[in-house]
Amino acid sequence: MTIQTGPVHADVEIKELGNVLDKVSLGMNLHVFYRYDSDPYYGAPVGSSDKDSTGFGEIFGVFRLTAEKDMGWAKASGQFAPLYTQTIDQDVYGIAKDQSDVSVDQAWLKFSEIYGGPFDLTVGRQDIRLGNWLVVADGEGQDQALWLNFHDSFPFAARLDGNFGDLTTTLYWARSDNYFQKLDETALFGPVEDVEVAGLQGQYNFSETSYVFAGVHQKIDDGSRATDDNFYLGPGLVADNDTTAWDLGVHLGIGGLLLEGEGVYQTGDAGVLAGQDRDRDAFGGFASATYNLPVAYAPWVRGSYFYFSGDDDPADDEASDYDPMFSGFSAWNRFVIGEIAGELHLPNSNKKVAVAEVGFSPAEAVFVTLMYLNHKLDENYWLFVPTSSDEWADEVNLFVDAPLNDHLFVHLGTGWSKPGDAAEEIFGDDQDTYFAQIWLNYSF
Repeated sequence: MTIQTGPVHADVEIKELGNVLDKVSLGMNLHVFYRYDSDPYYGAPVGSSDKDSTGFGEIFGVFRLTAEKDMGWAKASGQFAPLYTQTIDQDVYGIAKDQSDVSVDQAWLKFSEIYGGPFDLTVGRQDIRLGNWLVVADGEGQDQALWLNFHDSFPFAARLDGNFGDLTTTLYWARSDNYFQKLDETALFGPVEDVEVAGLQGQYNFSETSYVFAGVHQKIDDGSRATDDNFYLGPGLVADNDTTAWDLGVHLGIGGLLLEGEGVYQTGDAGVLAGQDRDRDAFGGFASATYNLPVAYAPWVRGSYFYFSGDDDPADDEASDYDPMFSGFSAWNRFVIGEIAGELHLPNSNKKVAVAEVGFSPAEAVFVTLMYLNHKLDENYWLFVPTSSDEWADEVNLFVDAPLNDHLFVHLGTGWSKPGDAAEEIFGDDQDTYFAQIWLNYSF
């Protein structure tokens, strides 16, 4: 089973406007989060501070106004959703401190069942989340409330969805902003503006629990930075990554057994490094098996393996390090892998992680999950720094997710991690790290 952790939408209809529109509804999500970390970088200071431990809070609030109208030739709908984000004190990422922002999360128009046909067209600021969210999901980075990272919309996008019974398709183009998925090419030097992506994905459903999907996705990066129009990002490095991702995934439910897998092969232009004009030749993906036991409290066991290739020779003209593209977070370990190493240290490139997981449901919609994660580097380097070992860390996470009532959800989490030889080399210390966190989500 997969535990969804994103915002829950339960909008309230405004019936008084029914004379003009068929339906108008309001919705809201208010998230409040607090986290404490002891030695999150294994003893090294957090960001530019001299602290080796942090306690910080976050607020994420979104208000949605949605309207619907049957136009005859199509069913039209639209949504406008302003957003508030805030970080209180210094966050564990070393990025945001005592800052807030008001922005827009959604602003789109949708035309469904156009002339009675199988196509829906959506234009404007919107979410585009495909498959498992491994390749396309996150269209814009946040400057604060980085743990409550639910603002995934692309600033402008157009998508055409087709429904042909068991076969569904999505053809899309989208423009990102504040892009910093690949840390060694963007976030170290500043986020990138106006990165675009276009593609086609199809899914065939064999049953309610079994399907396959495949797609091709083209990233178009002109290399401009959000902080500077100069696209030269460092010694010999130019951000100009026009990655092509060929994606294939499977989801098979067989009784109490769920088998999942996805592989992404990447080609295309990888920009310039140390004077070399490089071509991408990389691979990433995951495989997972979950067994749900048919006994009281619905226990389950799961084994997963995640792999994102590293660059075996940075000096040649082949970039074999995986490009995370627009990967997003849909559930625990999908695809922020580990609340310590994945959340803080390792982007989805040059790493491999084995995960063993057990859980149970002591009450309806209540989930308790215990995870063990072993993090390794695929090649012996972290960002641009070489290491003598591929052993990064061992990690244990314990999560409790539960609804308190129809509108209020609570998450409690804690965990521990011990650094491996590679992490000790990078951070210069070998302190174990611990965290504890609480997240409340009120929605209507």
